[in-house]
Amino acid sequence: MTHKGSKTTVVLDISRTISGVSRGFLTGIDRVERAYIEHFLNSPNPVLFLARFGGQTALLNQKSMRELYTLIQQNGPWDKPGVGAVFGRRKRRAAAPIRATIKCLAISWPFLGYGLKTHAPTGFTYLNVGHEKLVPSLWPKLRRSGAGKIVAMIHDLIPIDFPQYATLKSTTNFGRRVQALTRNADLFIYNSSDTEQRMQHWFKEWGTKVDGRVVLLGTDPLPMTNKPRPSATPYFVCLGTIEPRKNHKLLLDIWAGFHDTLPESEIPHLHIIGRRGWLNDAVFNTLDSAPFMGKTVFENGRMPDEHLGSLMKGARALLFPSFAEGFGYPLVEALQMRVPVICSNLPSFHEIAGDAPVYIGTDNQRDWSDKIRELATSDSILHSLAKKPPELPNWRMHFHNIDTILTDSE
Repeated sequence: MTHKGSKTTVVLDISRTISGVSRGFLTGIDRVERAYIEHFLNSPNPVLFLARFGGQTALLNQKSMRELYTLIQQNGPWDKPGVGAVFGRRKRRAAAPIRATIKCLAISWPFLGYGLKTHAPTGFTYLNVGHEKLVPSLWPKLRRSGAGKIVAMIHDLIPIDFPQYATLKSTTNFGRRVQALTRNADLFIYNSSDTEQRMQHWFKEWGTKVDGRVVLLGTDPLPMTNKPRPSATPYFVCLGTIEPRKNHKLLLDIWAGFHDTLPESEIPHLHIIGRRGWLNDAVFNTLDSAPFMGKTVFENGRMPDEHLGSLMKGARALLFPSFAEGFGYPLVEALQMRVPVICSNLPSFHEIAGDAPVYIGTDNQRDWSDKIRELATSDSILHSLAKKPPELPNWRMHFHNIDTILTDSE
């Protein structure tokens, strides 16, 4: 129970950020959690930051989290781990210096209940925006530790809506965890109306119900190392993890067709940016062995945001042929820079970007190919598409809505 006149402590779960410190490539969800960290670092209200790993938990206050976040942004230097960390699994050994640092900075370690009862004795609102470690056993622990509200952001339901794009294990685990979450959460925040509508289906399927609000995500403009120079060869960018639902195969087939029908000097370039994912051996084989790789198609596994921004700004268009998306960060990032977008015909894209992109169905390879060729060769069409972006969601409005929601839920 919160004392009258006091502000409820928000406990922001940062487990996704901690688990991805050394990954080197930020997904859309990674960017969201970092935006929340930055917002709550500057909050005038009481905030704690919760990191969970290996059955242990750390609580940080704003001061210690600010120190940790600086280290995260520059990837160290990290503290030396204890001797015991040497004997753990390889992944655990790699994370050991980060955990050692967090342990030193934490105001509470390693027991969840003790830390929360000590540092949020009048109760708290738990907030998870990272889709991370949504294990069913967590919810009763939070309640016993004083959670008055459990709030979670739902980014997408792709593993259960589109199981063909995920492993059986991830589909099973995700479904079990989200179902348990629907039985324990007090409020869902949805990144789009499309995600909310998809959740309604599963509420009916599971016989559960959670109050929800749609709050479109903000997006920070990509930084640039320098102003891009005009490229002698027109090029396109495709941004995202190389997994089946991102539909890289469509683009690779198009470029293979270009090489069958055009002289190499007339073929635009394609830059694929993103780490390799799963269930995509045919695409990986093409990336590893196709004769056009390194000539007109280039794979960039890791790229700092500054380089990505410069590359994006100089592109003729962003190509975004996904089969499924909950939101679609690359689309907004491109439109912010007035870079044209050719994308698949998804409800979430229409919701976010209106008529700004060129929409083409994922089953229409010929139209994709023709539009790419058109944009590669026609400056007038390019300029007509690079119009003023639509009214895109921003973080200021997003967090105004979130703060209002959290205050109203007290």
